[in-house]
Amino acid sequence: MRSTPADQVVIIGAGIGGLTAGALLAQRGLDVLVLEAHSQPGGACTSWRRRVIRDGRVLTYVFDAGVQDISGVVNRGPLCQLFRSLDAETRLRWLRVRHHYVRDGLHLTVPENAASWVHSLGTAFPRDRAGIVAFFAEMEAIYRELYLDIEHTGGVPVAPADAEGRVRWAERRPHAGRWLHRPFAELLDHHLSEPRLKALLTTLSDYLTDEPSRLSVGDMAPLYGYYFDGGYYPAGGAQRLPDTLTEIITEHGGQVRLRSPVTRIVIENGRVAGVETACGRRVPASVVIAGSDVRTILETMVGRTVLPRRYAARLRALARGPSALLVSLGLDRMPELPARVFIRHDGLDFGIGNPSVIDPSLAPEGHAAMTLVCLRPEAEAAAWTRGTPDYPARKAVFANRLIAAVEATVWPGMSRHIQFREEASPASFARYLRTEGGAIYGAARGQWLPGVRSPIPGLLLVGGGTGTGPGIEAVVVSGTIAANLVLDR
Repeated sequence: MRSTPADQVVIIGAGIGGLTAGALLAQRGLDVLVLEAHSQPGGACTSWRRRVIRDGRVLTYVFDAGVQDISGVVNRGPLCQLFRSLDAETRLRWLRVRHHYVRDGLHLTVPENAASWVHSLGTAFPRDRAGIVAFFAEMEAIYRELYLDIEHTGGVPVAPADAEGRVRWAERRPHAGRWLHRPFAELLDHHLSEPRLKALLTTLSDYLTDEPSRLSVGDMAPLYGYYFDGGYYPAGGAQRLPDTLTEIITEHGGQVRLRSPVTRIVIENGRVAGVETACGRRVPASVVIAGSDVRTILETMVGRTVLPRRYAARLRALARGPSALLVSLGLDRMPELPARVFIRHDGLDFGIGNPSVIDPSLAPEGHAAMTLVCLRPEAEAAAWTRGTPDYPARKAVFANRLIAAVEATVWPGMSRHIQFREEASPASFARYLRTEGGAIYGAARGQWLPGVRSPIPGLLLVGGGTGTGPGIEAVVVSGTIAANLVLDR
């Protein structure tokens, strides 16, 4: 697509999906304006600093909103392709993340290569040893087939939209073609018998949902990239990723305006004509790319009456998925734990983020900046209301349960080392992400999800609420698809 001075693309929300689209379009010469309600870009991929004074010493910790393990960074993954196309491969330094699982009496550290992981699992579950080998071979074949032509598809590992193209796509990918849309539980049952093992191999579903039964093989296959190619963390904190994309947009003449909420998407003659900001300013645009909570954006910024009836009905029925309780801890000791730990204990399933073990810049020397993240179901999220008398106490009680579970499983006496503590509830995520109920994954899995192309000409959707799904890799895919659609007009 050739740009003209009249071309303007407005992007609502500086999440990773919107910033991906913005960076790709700005690099190609389009006039890009990103409008973000928050005071910093990144959406759920943000970091912040907290300073504490102890014994006359200022202690500074860097915490993340939850993103601490990113797939698709190497070996032809979507992030690798994105930064290669932006000529920015060296602008971020990526640190390898290791996992440790504590579930059902098991303590297992995940090795850095899949073959060693298969061996460890075979040792822990000898009756299923052959099945483990076959299962991982199948999953790797599916995973590799997804990214088979990624260099020729704009960095997007998805099947073509037309029926004939999908048939050819599946013919070249026999494993993905067979399993991609079937339940992940079915693939587990096909190869394995031990329930504890099946539960263990579903651990990474926490990156997508609080209901693993909703997931297809296609949902889980990219997550298995953590075993085959590794997960990574950007040195300096999660904020480095959106900051780098923001820099690229501005370097190519685009703008990213913070504290600039959008209240309405302007539709004229059945197509997008621009947006209206909270201060009443109208910004004309030939294309609007909207991120964040797609259901809220379409229902409140566009309106159900503008949408096709069937589309509006499906949108109204859309479940948003889980929120989370996040506990940020500044600790005066570095625990002997890898960067990611997944724990099941005392009725809780949650993750520990310990990125300062691989990036000491996040905390004072010898200290750790740690987060505990526990998903909470969508039905529970509405009960977390800021301003109610019991709100601070409820957060503290839940956080105490998580801390007690850490002490009972991987770090006895951890609470004695806490120098700083802060809790965020679903209400906190609702406030900062501007999502209904504080949904952190955009939308629940296992249901109809809107595509990147909306039914309104000129309006595109990105982020975890679209069919590409949640997670950094997936929202980069949504942003790449959106940019390709604009450039192919």
